[in-house]
Amino acid sequence: MDIHAEKELIKSELDKVEDIHLVEAIKNMLAFGMAKRYEESLNPMSEEVFYKRNEDSQKAIKDNQLISQTEARAYFKQKHAG
Repeated sequence: MDIHAEKELIKSELDKVEDIHLVEAIKNMLAFGMAKRYEESLNPMSEEVFYKRNEDSQKAIKDNQLISQTEARAYFKQKHAG
């Protein structure tokens, strides 16, 4: 199956749709698919990892090794760029 051809076919068929209920149903299906994919990508951390991260955080706070919210945003923006 050529996914790009299938998507183009769906797009061209969607351009012809005039039924608002069908458009809403398609939007709901897409939203459900996106939410499901996101949920499946989540992996809960183990109790050991949680306590280790908590310990590391508490140590950083005690040692005053904190970063600003601006620095954190910049870090994650760079990490998830592209």
